[in-house]
Order: sequence, then structure tokens, then C-alpha cells
Amino acid sequence: MSTLVFAIVKVAFLGLLWLFIAVIAGVIRSDISNTRPTDVAVQPNPKRRGGVPRDVGRLVVIAGKGSGDAVPLLGEIIIGRAADATLDLADDFASNRHARLFSDAQGWVIEDIGSTNGTYVNGVRITELTRVDSRDIIRVGRSQLKLEA
Repeated sequence: MSTLVFAIVKVAFLGLLWLFIAVIAGVIRSDISNTRPTDVAVQPNPKRRGGVPRDVGRLVVIAGKGSGDAVPLLGEIIIGRAADATLDLADDFASNRHARLFSDAQGWVIEDIGSTNGTYVNGVRITELTRVDSRDIIRVGRSQLKLEA
């Protein structure tokens, strides 16, 4: 192999390596910028336990950190770690804005909104809009969620 070809391959490899490092740095920066401080006293979350009327359906965390937390099935629900998410999970494997749950004329639909680790329904990773009901188990990070009527 000529030295010119070898030099070009070496420069291309280094360029790809730096591109990979830049992408990783961007992901880390976005995760760090939206995390909650851990040294601040945690206040009760009005979106969680006790805040959901019984006559309204709810989305409940059935396994993982925050097990028992619930939000009413009203309007669009953003699931993730961000403080402004409708259901804010204390799950390190969930993205800040992980998934979106909304209703249409036929029932409830879930969509992964660009999460890092994916959203699963009954153990299958979803890549498009997926219809869900009370028989389905939704996994976001290490948390499992279920619709309750």
C-alpha cells in the first residue's frame, strides 16, 4: 500500500473518531443540562400519589423507581426524566423527554420521541405510533407503566 493511501486512511479514521467523540459529548451535555439537583430537598409532586381522581383513568408506574406514581389520562402525557414531563420518572435509563402518550378517537397511542434507550410495549421496541390499552405493559428505561381504567 502506498504511503499516500495509508496517510488518507489514517486521517479519515481520526476524523471519524473525533466525530464520534463530538456526538458523545453532545449527548452527555444534553443529559447534564436537564437533570435535577440531588442536594435539594424533594417536595411532594402534585402529579403523583393521591393527586389522581379515582373516576379518571390513570397511567401508573407498576415497577421501578417511583412505583405507585400515577398521572390522570387526560390530554397528552410526556413521559421522561425532565421536571416539566407530565410523568417525571426518577429513572437514570429514561431520557429527559422519552415518550408521548395521547388519545385519539380509537383509544390511547404511545410514541417514542427520540429516546436513547427506546420505548417498549410488551417487550417489543416500538419505532412508530403504537396503540396501547390496559392489557399492555409499557417500559421506559427500567420503569414499567400500565394504563388503568
